[in-house]
Amino acid sequence: MPGNAQVPEIALDQDSIDYYLQVVEDGERQVGKALASIGYLYQKAGRYNSAINYFNQALPLLNGENKTLEVAMVHRAKGIIYELFGDHAEPGKYYGYARNAYLKSAQIIGGTNDVSLQMSINQHLADIASKRGNYNRALSYQSKVMKALTQLYQDSLQSQSESFNDLLNKEIESSKDTVYVEVPDDSGSRQAPLSWTNWRHLLILFLLLALIVVLLKWRGQEERIQDLQQEVASIRAVRQQLERQKDELQELNLKLTQTEKDQRKSNITKDKIFSIIAHDLRSPINSISGLLNILSAKMSSIGDIELRNLVRDVSESTERLTQFLDDLLKWSMSQMGQLRPKTERVHLRKLVHENYSLVKPRLKEKNIHFKASVPEDIDVYADPNMLRLILRNLISNSIKFTRKDGYIAIALKPGDENTSLIEVSDDGIGMSEEKLQQIFEFRGTEINGGSSNQGTGLGLLLCKEFVELNGGTIDVISKLGEGTRFTIQLPNHRVEAPDD
Repeated sequence: MPGNAQVPEIALDQDSIDYYLQVVEDGERQVGKALASIGYLYQKAGRYNSAINYFNQALPLLNGENKTLEVAMVHRAKGIIYELFGDHAEPGKYYGYARNAYLKSAQIIGGTNDVSLQMSINQHLADIASKRGNYNRALSYQSKVMKALTQLYQDSLQSQSESFNDLLNKEIESSKDTVYVEVPDDSGSRQAPLSWTNWRHLLILFLLLALIVVLLKWRGQEERIQDLQQEVASIRAVRQQLERQKDELQELNLKLTQTEKDQRKSNITKDKIFSIIAHDLRSPINSISGLLNILSAKMSSIGDIELRNLVRDVSESTERLTQFLDDLLKWSMSQMGQLRPKTERVHLRKLVHENYSLVKPRLKEKNIHFKASVPEDIDVYADPNMLRLILRNLISNSIKFTRKDGYIAIALKPGDENTSLIEVSDDGIGMSEEKLQQIFEFRGTEINGGSSNQGTGLGLLLCKEFVELNGGTIDVISKLGEGTRFTIQLPNHRVEAPDD
């Protein structure tokens, strides 16, 4: 601009600016209403994601700062959609979204007189609280619904009553100004019009009928309120039951925790006991057994028969105690699941020979004849160590209960298509039917200091469990005075052990 020329200032037309800003604002609100209407159409069509998108675009344009009714309705619509989402997936997420939307709507309509809309929003909030397990909050919102419903029908009843009174007063006033003229009917074919008293009676009758209808409608709504009260009472009862169940579960959890601690202590104690059996107790007993065998051999040249018999009895008792401790240790391990069979093709003749070598002195002492019939062409699949223990227990039992000059036989026979049979039989004293029923039970009778025929029954129990671990079965046939036969049925092919 040339020189120091000054441009004169022109007064700002603030009124025009305010007008045009108002035009822009009104235009934005119209666009917001249009976007909200599109959202409602998408919601009606079930395309909820598109509906949410249009609602989000509409909210900033609807002048949400002024808390308009349009904004409240949009938030309510969003809450309904989010609640539907929560009913089908991710309830923790979408129920939270729905509750926030309903609260925004409730905040806006709280200052209005739209009782119906307030009641609807509170009902939605009660449903959300109930679905999320917050029954105290649900009862609070439900009580607001009942209060609003009661107020709504009280206002309706009062309004109808006022309308009835106004109408009745108007009719009475109009009847006072009406002049009724009775015209004589000369022909007798026409009747005189009704008097004003009859018209008033008809009007009162009509209004009474209308009042009865209103009262019946009010009665129906009162029953609805009672139903809602019963529903609230049911919800409260369910909440109390859930609280009791919660307390019971907490108490049960404490008991289970204490039981778990006690179980861990018990397992530690059992491990210590088994360690004592396996090492601290079995080792010295083995040493004593060895010393007794040496002593028995040295005393064979001594003429004191009574002393030799005493040493022999002590040696046999020690041997039985050693066998019992071995069986007890293995049975305990099987009970704890620490023993798992490793099946393979077993050379049964070799196992029989090993056991025969161990019991040969006892067989010779009682002059028992031992016969083994084990063909090489019949397969048996089992854990060799377990089968070795099974045979040892069965042969030892046969020796124990067989008379002098008796016999013991072991035979391997083909079973069905998938099994082989191992039979251990003797001509011993046999068993009664009562004892036969209890043969695989742990009896806990004396293991030392009693008759040589006494035992705990643990060895046979262990035989049964080991046979079953290898996928087989064990049966026994016995008759008192005629002997006993054990039959073991085992697979003749490899079978994988089942996982626990």
